[in-house]
Amino acid sequence: MDKPDMNRWVGESTEYVLSRSFHELRGPIYNMAGYLNVLKSADLTVEQAQHFIDLALNYALNAKEVVESVYQYMNDQRTDE
Repeated sequence: MDKPDMNRWVGESTEYVLSRSFHELRGPIYNMAGYLNVLKSADLTVEQAQHFIDLALNYALNAKEVVESVYQYMNDQRTDE
C-alpha cells in the first residue's frame, strides 16, 4: 500500500478538513460493517469468507489513511501556532 499523502490538506481550513474527512470515512465504515455482517450471518465457503475479509481489510486501510492524514494535518496546525 502506498504511503498516505500527508500534504493533501495543506492550505485547507480545519472545518473543510474535518467535514471532508468525515465524509471520506463514512463510506469505508459502512462497507466494513456490511461485509462483517455478511461474514457473521451467512453460510460461506472459506474462499467466500476470505473475499469479504479482504474487502473489509482494504476499506479499513483506506479509513486508516484518512485518519492518519487528518492527524498529521492537526499536528502541523498545532506547530504552526
